[in-house]
Amino acid sequence: MEIKKIDFSNPQKSAEYLNITEEEIRKIHNKIVFSYETYLKAYGVKKLWRDDIPTDCTDSEFVSYLDAKELQLIFLYKYLNCFVHKDIVSAFVRKYIKNAAFDQQVRHLGSQNFWYVLNKGVKVPNADITVPSGYNYLVSIEMPNPKAVAEALKRTGRLGARNFEELKMAYGNKCATCGIEEGKKDTRNEGIVVLQQGHMNPRKPLTLDNTIPQCQYCNQTYKDYFVFNEFGRVIAVNNPLILLKSPKTVQDEMITVLLKERENK
Repeated sequence: MEIKKIDFSNPQKSAEYLNITEEEIRKIHNKIVFSYETYLKAYGVKKLWRDDIPTDCTDSEFVSYLDAKELQLIFLYKYLNCFVHKDIVSAFVRKYIKNAAFDQQVRHLGSQNFWYVLNKGVKVPNADITVPSGYNYLVSIEMPNPKAVAEALKRTGRLGARNFEELKMAYGNKCATCGIEEGKKDTRNEGIVVLQQGHMNPRKPLTLDNTIPQCQYCNQTYKDYFVFNEFGRVIAVNNPLILLKSPKTVQDEMITVLLKERENK
């Protein structure tokens, strides 16, 4: 997969890249604001614009209200899913903010402000390629940076998860039962760990609040034999057939315990 580069390597092309009309800047701003309010706000993604921009101002006046960080994001959105060099982003910002720094630290959009912007060495989603040195890559304005999701879930725990992917993040992408991390090699089974939906109480529907992330090995080993709590610990037997795997002495002890329990009721 080849990804287009937006940079100064071709003077004629770079001039075209920088030629974004004020009307288009305003339209992109509106798209970004909508996506932020709809998809990103709940995750703590940082808002980059002022709230006091007059709605009846001209496009030229409108652009004067924008700060450097939003101009960076607008330029990246214009070239969504492209590798965009930091120098050309800085040049775009300096068109509108004359005293802006030559190095705009575009990487902070992702690392500090939680927008889904990738930087040097980070793998592009669904592509076997990493971001080159000096370039930035905007994945989407409808999804938060995974770091933002992880930070939000640290605050809210599993209750903040809206789907299984977020639930995994609430557990640090680790198996709730054995603690092994997804994507790592399992030394016990010589395979790569994949987190699956573990059924906490198999007698109830497999809903998100009745799910824990379990590695494929724990999930296959425990099957539907047990009931788990949210920490991945066994709290009850679900399938009595598991008792048949126990020694006869244990089975006899269990029968004795159950009979005594019934006598006391």
